[in-house]
Formats: sequence, structure tokens, C-alpha cells
Amino acid sequence: MDIKDLKHAEQLLIKTTQNQDIKDLIETQLSTWVFPELSDRLAVATIKNLFYDLCKEIFHDDQSDNKVEALQWLVFDQIHDICLTYIRARFSDQDKAFFEKCRTLLGINVSAEQFGANENYSIPLSAAIVELSVLDNYKTPGEKMNCLCTTYDLVFAEIKTAMVAVISQNSEKENEIPVIDNRDILPVLMVVIIKSKLSHIFSNLFYVKSFYHTMDDNRVVSDIFRSFEKAVQEVAKTDTRDVQPGAAKMIQSIDLEEYMKITLSDEDQSRRTLVDEANHRALNLITKSTVDHDSV
Repeated sequence: MDIKDLKHAEQLLIKTTQNQDIKDLIETQLSTWVFPELSDRLAVATIKNLFYDLCKEIFHDDQSDNKVEALQWLVFDQIHDICLTYIRARFSDQDKAFFEKCRTLLGINVSAEQFGANENYSIPLSAAIVELSVLDNYKTPGEKMNCLCTTYDLVFAEIKTAMVAVISQNSEKENEIPVIDNRDILPVLMVVIIKSKLSHIFSNLFYVKSFYHTMDDNRVVSDIFRSFEKAVQEVAKTDTRDVQPGAAKMIQSIDLEEYMKITLSDEDQSRRTLVDEANHRALNLITKSTVDHDSV
């Protein structure tokens, strides 16, 4: 059973333990924990041991994954700030360097195509970027992992939606929607990460990897996590001096000449790319906004 939020986790614990006051019991137990010093390199291991000792105390011998995961949600919602204090201290330099590198790459308008992606994949992925940009706001390992999974799904969804929109313009190609390979997504994921402006990406990934209980038991989840790890590593080792400023293929504003180029391309819809389709969508929004404004 996938746990989606804290309320779901609490309800599951109440049901499985038959204890309506399970949340109060957890808070009482947490108040007795003695956390290690900030400089202790074994702090994460110590916290994991404290957590699994609590599992034994509450569940005894019946420690199913669902129960442990539900308990994890409630416990780490309470101790998130403490855990991240240790982890961010450890990854402070890497997090800062990565954030600054992303700022530099944003400044030169880097695109997925420059990282090796198909030209068609260099389209706005606004939903994925917005989702990932709030990764820091989540507290539990489960919430953060759900955020990564949702971001990954949105990348595929936005690209596939654009593909369908393009191919549907040509009835002869309606059944020719190409398969998107996970390897094709890596450069796209790199750009989504860059544009999400994450301040603590290394800390967040280490936090999830260290404390997400069912990581090794769920192939889909572990594959998605490794994809993010790989994308972050690739961005981190990118030499910004080797990246040329990207040409803006997506319209941000539009003049008459650009308007004519885009509208005239309607005559050859069978050759329209995903970037063309995204520009047409932007054009429709600009046109609608102008019409709505004029009618006020």
C-alpha cells in the first residue's frame, strides 16, 4: 500500500495497532531520544537505530513494511529538522556549489538538447519544474520520494502530451507515437533539476536514500531515485565553460514577424515539431490574453 500523506499514515497505524492514541505515544517516545552531536559522522546510523528500536517497541515481531513505513512518516515529520541539520552540515559545500552551477547554467539558457537530448524534448516542462521546486518543503522521506516520482511522471506526461498533439495533426501518423526510453529522459531531467533552483539537492537525496524504508523493495521507486542521482551527478560534473549560451527556441514575447512565422507554419502541420507545438500553445495563450484584455 502506497502512503500518500501523514493523515493516511496515521490512520493506517491506528488501524493496525488498535491504538487511537498512537500519535501521542510516538511523540512521548521521541521526547526520550538522545541525539548525537552535530560532528558525529555516525549520526544518521544512530538515528536509524533509534527508529528501528521504536519499531520493535511498538510492533514487536509483526514489523510489516506497511507498518514500518507508516511509522516512518509520523516519526520523521517530527524529527526532519534534526536529521537535516546533520545532513546539510555534511553536504553544505556540495549543495552550495551545485546551486551556483545551476544559476550559471540558467543564465546561459541551457537546454536539454545541449546535454544530448532529442531536439523535440527541449520544450517547457513547467509542471515538472514546479513540482520539484518544492522538494525542500516536504519533511518525511516518503513525501520527498513521492515528489521525485511525481516529477519523473510529469516529465514523461508533458513530452507525451506534446507528441500526441503534434502527431494528431497528421492522420497518417496517429499510430506512430514513439516510445520514450529512460535514457532519453536523463538530459531532460538535468534541465528540470537546474530550473527547479534546489538549494539542498545533495542533502535531500542523501536523506531519502538513508531513511526511505522500502527503497530496495520497490524497483520502480529505486530506478526513479537512481535516475535523479545520475542526473544530479551529470549536472555537477558539467564544466560551465564548455556550455555555449543556448538559443531561445521558445517564445517569451512576440512581435508581428514572429507571429507570421508561427501562423504560416500551420500550412505544414505534418512537419511540426514539439517545439513548434509548444510555441503554438504559447501563441494561443498570448492571443487569448490579448482578446480578453481588449474586451474588458
